Amino acid sequence: MSSKKNSEKSTTRRAFFHEVSAGAAGAAIAGALTQLNAPVAVAAPQQGKTPAMPPWPKGTTGNKYDHLICTKFKEAATIPEVKGPQAYFRGASELPGAGINMGWQVFVKPIKLEQQSHRHDTDEYLFFLGAELPDLVGSFDGEIEIFLGDEYEKHVITKASILYIPRGMEHNPMEIRRLGKPMMLSALLLAPYFNGYYQVNKYMELKGMKTID
Repeated sequence: MSSKKNSEKSTTRRAFFHEVSAGAAGAAIAGALTQLNAPVAVAAPQQGKTPAMPPWPKGTTGNKYDHLICTKFKEAATIPEVKGPQAYFRGASELPGAGINMGWQVFVKPIKLEQQSHRHDTDEYLFFLGAELPDLVGSFDGEIEIFLGDEYEKHVITKASILYIPRGMEHNPMEIRRLGKPMMLSALLLAPYFNGYYQVNKYMELKGMKTID
C-alpha cells in the first residue's frame, strides 16, 4: 500500500515540475530547487519550432538614460608603434559610477611595452588578438613575452590569447618581440580608473584623459 502511494506522489511531483519549468517563473523555481539538490524535470524544446518572441516595443522618448552612454573615447596614439588613434573607455571619468576601464590599441611594430612590474587592487584581463576582420583570432601573428608573479615566471604568447591577472598579482615586464601582422591589444581593469602599484613610479592613477573627435 505504501509503495502505491509513493508512486502516485512521484508521478504527481513530476507533472508539477513539468508544468512550472515551461515558463520563466518555472525556470527560476527549477534553478532554486537545483541548488537544494531536488530532482527537476525540465521540459525539452520541441524540435523544428522557434519560440514566439514578444512584440517589439514602441518605446518612449526622453533623455532619462543619456548619462549612461559614452561617445567620446577616441584618443591620439601616444607611441609610434600604435597605428592611428586608440580607443579607451576611462571608466568613471566618462560615465560616473562605472566600475571598469578598458582600452583598445592596434600595434604594428615590436616594442618593450612595459619595462617594470606592477600590480592592481582589482582583477585585470589582457586580450591579445589579431587586427584583421572578420577573424580577430585567426589573424594573430606575433610573439609576446610577459613575466608573471613575484618569481617572474616567463611566458611567450604565440597565438590569440586572453590573460587573466588576479588582483594583487605582480605582472610584466612585457615585450612585443615580433609582429607578422598588426595586433590588437585590449586591457580590461575592473576598477573605476586605471591604477597600479609600480616598482619605480609607485602608485599611479589615470583620470580624464584627453579625447579627440
